[in-house]
Amino acid sequence: MAYANSAEAQQKELEELRREVSCVLVLEKAGFRLDREATAQRSARNLKFRRENEAIIVNHDGKGWWDPKGDGKGDVFKLVQHLDPSKNLGHVRRELRDLIGKSPTLEVAERTKGVSDRPRRDPAELWGRRSAPQEGTPAWRYLTEERGLPGSIVAAAGRQGVLKEGPNGTAWFGHRDAGGQFAGMEMRGPEYKGFSTGGGGKRLFGFRADEGTEPARRLVVTEAAIDALSFAALDRFKKGSLYTSTGGGISPESEANLKQVMATVAKQPDARLVIAVDNDRQGHVYAAKLAAMAQEVGLWSGRISPKTPGDDWNKALRARGEEAQGGAAPAGSLSRLSDAITTQPAAQPDAVSSSWLDQARAHSPAHHQAASAPEPVRAPSPATARSATSSPGASL
Repeated sequence: MAYANSAEAQQKELEELRREVSCVLVLEKAGFRLDREATAQRSARNLKFRRENEAIIVNHDGKGWWDPKGDGKGDVFKLVQHLDPSKNLGHVRRELRDLIGKSPTLEVAERTKGVSDRPRRDPAELWGRRSAPQEGTPAWRYLTEERGLPGSIVAAAGRQGVLKEGPNGTAWFGHRDAGGQFAGMEMRGPEYKGFSTGGGGKRLFGFRADEGTEPARRLVVTEAAIDALSFAALDRFKKGSLYTSTGGGISPESEANLKQVMATVAKQPDARLVIAVDNDRQGHVYAAKLAAMAQEVGLWSGRISPKTPGDDWNKALRARGEEAQGGAAPAGSLSRLSDAITTQPAAQPDAVSSSWLDQARAHSPAHHQAASAPEPVRAPSPATARSATSSPGASL
């Protein structure tokens, strides 16, 4: 974005910054963290953030805020000046420019009940106390009814130890580092979302639709764990696929972790990375970053996104309105995925692979009568991958 000095250009920039930068990002940069208990008592529409004895409530989907202990309120510009009154509008604009394209971590601040030296609760301990959702439990109903996930997918995630049931109907999705060490969890519920790491940062959620019966040679990266499960429900190429989530923003720690996973997958025959991000501006930013990371380790990559602008993979799954079947993936599931994607991206040239749709049509029920998923279409060899251009528009 060019920053001209004309009044019209400045006004356009102000509108873009107000639209693109969440108040949550500003608060997290200033050291505030999400108050899980207080937020759960309200709703996901009003997120409470704390920094020692300070508190700020974020509303209007991150566009507004107010101070429960004072009179402060307003938009993201006023928030920056509320936190540092010495900053003028020029300072605020420069600070907000650096936050465009980034997403909040929603890391949780654990309550200390006035004891400043009390150790933070270990997320691994909290995780170990919980069990997988069972049919009929609040988290199971949230995932299968409100989120439209097939029961077979939810059950498989539970068996693999990557999904637990939290309080108040929340679903917890475990994150681990490349060595398998538990690092924290994404938490999603009917009126709550957050992330708990104990201060260690996000890593990677991972799920295998084939129960991990063979080494992963196809890595699918999504933005949220529910999107990873949703993509798996729509996907035909389940054999050898690892469906993952970064949990939103990619921190330096999660970037290093993801590169390790990419390097491991790249050693397999016909290895490839599927960048399954949302169809929005943030998705474009992630796609470019992930493609560059894949190129560094010699992993062939391509991007795929839902066809409707602004949609994520869970919205695409729910839009299909079909029940996925348990066991081996039927050929019909591929046609569901082909119907959910687009060959014409909304906001970025070459952002979505057209050959993926060609593959979908070639193996749709009209062309293929097999009841289980056959071998995936072969990707370029690792040697070809290293010499080819790895970009968001690469063919899958």
